[in-house]
Formats: sequence, structure tokens, C-alpha cells
Amino acid sequence: MAKVKIEIKGIFGFIVVVLGAVLGALGGAENSNKSFRRVLIPLILTGFAYLNTQSILVLTIMSMCGALSIGYGIPDSTDEGSALGRFWFNLFKKNEILANIFTRGTIGLLIGLSLISVSIINQSWLFYGIGCIGIILTNSLISWQNWGQYTLFNRKLNWSDTVNWGVITFFGVLIIILK
Repeated sequence: MAKVKIEIKGIFGFIVVVLGAVLGALGGAENSNKSFRRVLIPLILTGFAYLNTQSILVLTIMSMCGALSIGYGIPDSTDEGSALGRFWFNLFKKNEILANIFTRGTIGLLIGLSLISVSIINQSWLFYGIGCIGIILTNSLISWQNWGQYTLFNRKLNWSDTVNWGVITFFGVLIIILK
């Protein structure tokens, strides 16, 4: 019976990761609703965490909505960027690469912090730490890359968004299911 339960968690976890990847890419597509990324990914992770912990404390995962709404734009000739992007851009003396890495890394850190309630419930700090490092590195190194596009649901989606959000969601799922 325990083996079946683990397999079901794995199947649901896989579905959550695929949804995270697609919703993350949809949220970044041109003329698309950012709520696909900002609201639905945290909502799905919160629901998955509740199913795995049966604790209402996992509602704190919804704070991820705030982290995903901060903005990560780096200033350029067409845009003043977000406050966070301007901070890192100015701190690194207008070095766009370092500004992108640290801006996205800050958001990755906040995404990881939104999942801390799961580790408090499960007392699984090792997996939480590994997952957070994975989330921070993924968001820092992948999210601002341009790996080309593909078409899905009549929208042009970025491969880098798909991979970034799939991997971030994967680490979120690991934090939730590993004890």
C-alpha cells in the first residue's frame, strides 16, 4: 500500500511539474495573462502541498504570488526596469549580466522562502535547502536566457521559460514530497 501511495505522489508530482512548465511559459508569452505564472503556479503548488501534508499552514505558499509580481526588468533604452532590477543594475555598475543573475536570484530566494512552511511541517530541512538552492540557481541562470520559441495554444512560448518554470516547479515538488 505504501508503494502505491508513493507512485501516486510521483504521478501527481509529474503532472504538477508539467503544469508549472506550461503555465510559466504561458505567463511569459506576449499578449498573455501573467496570472498563469503569478497565481496558478502558487495555487497548484499549494494544493499539492495540502494533499501531501493535510496542513492549512501550506497556504503560506501563496505568498509566492507576491514574489512573482515584484518584476525583474533590467533598465535599458526602452524601459526603466523594475525597482529590484534597477537596484542590482546600479549596484553592479550597469553590468547587465550580473544584474540579471542577482535580480532573478533574489526572486528565486523569495520563491524558496514561500515553501518554508512545508519544511516546518515535515521537518525536512536538507531537502528544503537543496530545493531552494536549485530554485535560486535555476531562476538566476535560466530565466533570462533566449533559447528560442515554440508554438502551443496559438501562442509563441519561450523554451527558456518552459525549462525554468518546469525545473522550479520540480524543486518545489521535491520539497513537498521528500521527508
